[in-house]
Amino acid sequence: MSFREKIAWISLAVTVAVYGGYFVFLTARGGEGWLSDSFGLLMGTTVLFIVLMIALTVVAAVLAPADAAAPVDEREKLISLKASQFSYFALSSGAFTTIVALFVGTDRFFAANFLFFSLIVAEIAKDAAQIFYFRRGA
Repeated sequence: MSFREKIAWISLAVTVAVYGGYFVFLTARGGEGWLSDSFGLLMGTTVLFIVLMIALTVVAAVLAPADAAAPVDEREKLISLKASQFSYFALSSGAFTTIVALFVGTDRFFAANFLFFSLIVAEIAKDAAQIFYFRRGA
């Protein structure tokens, strides 16, 4: 497994675990106290995400220093570009849906969190597509 594929796996796992927990917590609250608690929760989960990504990337680099230092090759660039197409579609769909929701009267808190959810889905789509293409050998 290449270093870039390991990073895609790390990113996918950390994103699902950390931000999945964020959205499960918000959903479980059933709308009670969302506005007062959500910003602090979002900041905390973002800090946790950053710390985990840095720590796990360092661990992956320490375990395979030669692979981590290798320059990005053409295959990896192509995989990144192909994976970005899935990410763009997911983000565009979420942004459009958020705009429509705002026009029909959805509150700002829900719209902001739905837009953030769209960003997370786009990141998951990119990571999953990268893993798929690395495994497929594209």
